Amino acid sequence: MKKILRINLSTQAFNFEEVSPQYSQLGGRGLSSSIVSAEVPAKCDALGENNKIVLAPGILSGTNVICSGRLSIGTKSPLTDTIKESNAGGAVAAQLARLGFHAVIIEGCASESTLMAITKDGVTFNQAASLQTKGNYECLEILRKEHGDDVGIISIGPAGEMQLKASAIAVSTRDHHLRFAARGGVGAVMGSKNLKAIVINDAGGPGVTPANKAQLDEAAAALAKGVLSHPLIGGLKGLGTPVLVNMINSTGALPTKNFSQGTFESAEKLSGEHLAEIIAKRPNAKASHACMKGCVIHCSNVLTDEKGDLVCASIEYETLALLGSNCMIGDVEDVARLNHACNDLGLDTMDVGGAIAVAMEAGKIPWGDTEAALALINSIYDGQTAGKMIGNGAQFTGETLGVKRIPTVKKQCLSGYDPRVLKGTGVTYATSPMGADHTCGNALPSPANPDYNPGASTGQAPVSKFLQGYFAAIDSLGLCLFASLPILDIPELKQHIIDCASAVLGQELDEQYVEQLGESVNQTERKFNTEAGFTKDDDRLPEFFTKEPLPDNNAIFDVSEEELDSVYPA
Repeated sequence: MKKILRINLSTQAFNFEEVSPQYSQLGGRGLSSSIVSAEVPAKCDALGENNKIVLAPGILSGTNVICSGRLSIGTKSPLTDTIKESNAGGAVAAQLARLGFHAVIIEGCASESTLMAITKDGVTFNQAASLQTKGNYECLEILRKEHGDDVGIISIGPAGEMQLKASAIAVSTRDHHLRFAARGGVGAVMGSKNLKAIVINDAGGPGVTPANKAQLDEAAAALAKGVLSHPLIGGLKGLGTPVLVNMINSTGALPTKNFSQGTFESAEKLSGEHLAEIIAKRPNAKASHACMKGCVIHCSNVLTDEKGDLVCASIEYETLALLGSNCMIGDVEDVARLNHACNDLGLDTMDVGGAIAVAMEAGKIPWGDTEAALALINSIYDGQTAGKMIGNGAQFTGETLGVKRIPTVKKQCLSGYDPRVLKGTGVTYATSPMGADHTCGNALPSPANPDYNPGASTGQAPVSKFLQGYFAAIDSLGLCLFASLPILDIPELKQHIIDCASAVLGQELDEQYVEQLGESVNQTERKFNTEAGFTKDDDRLPEFFTKEPLPDNNAIFDVSEEELDSVYPA
C-alpha cells in the first residue's frame, strides 16, 4: 500500500500517512497540484515558510510502461506567484515509486543548509555546509562518492541557494547526468527552505505492484509498439529536440533578437543536424541518450569537447532558441557553454536566455556576444548585482533596465515558438495556469491534422484548450511528452494509455479518462490562481506581439480577447 511521506524541515521530523481517497487515483502533476492547492495558502509568500514542495511520481512511474519516469515538483512559484508544476526526467520518480511513496511533501524551513536522505525506513537529516555554494556538477560527484552510484539525487546550485527566481532543481539520471525541473523558480523555493540536496536510495523498497499485471504488460507492449511506429520518433532518436531548429526556423517562428524576428541566418549552425556532425567526431559524445529507464526514444544527447570531457548533456531545442537565436548567438558550441554554466548554477535556460536578450536590447552587452553573456551568468557565483538580475529572469531584468519589450506572461519567459506564427501556442502561453509554458499545450502543425492552420486568427482556443488538458493528463501519468505525441496522431493508442492506467489503479476507466483527468487538473490549478488574485486580464500576451509584425511574414498575434477568455470561461 502506497504512503505519503511528509517531512518537516523546521522540526527535522517525518511521518508516513495513508493516501486519502481524494488523492488515490492521482499522480504526477495532478497530485502535486491538488496537494499544493489544498495545503498552500494561495496568497502566501512563495519564499516564506507557508509554501511547500511536493515531489510526485506519475501514476505509471516505476512500471514497465515506456518513458514513464517523469517527476513532478509542485509548489507556489516565486517567479509567477501562480501554482507551479515543473517536471524532469531522470531516475528519481521511479525510485520514489519503488519506495512505495505516492508523494513526498516537504514543509517548514531548516535552520541551516541541509542534506536529506530518503530510504525505505524514512528520512535522515544532515548538515550540508560542505556542499554550500557548490555547483550542481560538483554536488553530484560528492554525493555519488558518499552514497554510491545507485542513488538518485535532487539538488540546487548557487542560484537556488540565493533564491533567484529563475532557479531550477537538478535531478540525476541513472548514468549520472543532470536533468532539470527548470521553470517557475522551483529551485528558489528549495533554497528558501535551506534544503541543498536530497539523496534517494530505493534499496529494499516494496516496489510497484500493479492491480492487474497481465493487463499492464499487454497494454504497455502495445503502446510501445505504436509509439515506435510514428515517424517523429526516428527524428528524435537521431537528432533529439534540436531537430526542431531548422523546422521552426522554416516556419518563421524561431525567436530571434528578443522576439523581434522569426528567422535566424545562423540557424543551421544551431541545428540538430550540425550538432550531430560535431558529436560524431567527439570522444565519449552521444547523439542518442536515454534519461530514464524504459525510454525507447533516446532524444537526449551528450556533447563533449575534443578531449572527451563533458560540455553538456543534454542540449535541448528550447535552450538553442532562447540562449542562441534569441540572443543572436549562432554557434551550437557557444550555446552549450552557456547551457553548462546555467546547469551548474541551477538556472532555467529559457528565462535566462530571455533575460540576456532583454539585457542586449537595453545595450548592457552587445548582441551575439557569447563571452559577455557567459561572464554575466558566471558573475552569479560572486553574487554580483548584474548576474543576480539575470538570475531573476526576463521580467525582472526588463523592469530593472527599463526595457519595454519583455516576452513574458505572468512574469515567465516565453519558450522557443513565436506566438505570432504559432497562434495556438500563443493562446497556451496566455491562458495556461503556469504562465508562458509550451509544455502545457504546444500547437504545432502536423501532417496528421492538415486542416489545422496555426496562423489563423480564429479557432485557436479549442486547440489550445484540448492540448492543455491532454498534457496535464500526460504530466499526471508521468509520461514523457514525446512519447505522448504519437497518441495525438494515432487515436487507437489512447486506449492503450487508458488500459495502462486502469491496470495500475485497479479501476475501470472511461474512454474519456484522459480528457477528464486533464480538465480536473487545470481546474484545480485555475482555482488556486483565482484565489491568489489572478483574473482574465492576466491571460494576455505582451502588447508588442499584437502590434509589432514579424519582418519576414508580417504576422502579428491577432487572436481576440474574447477567444482567449473562452479557454477558461468564468
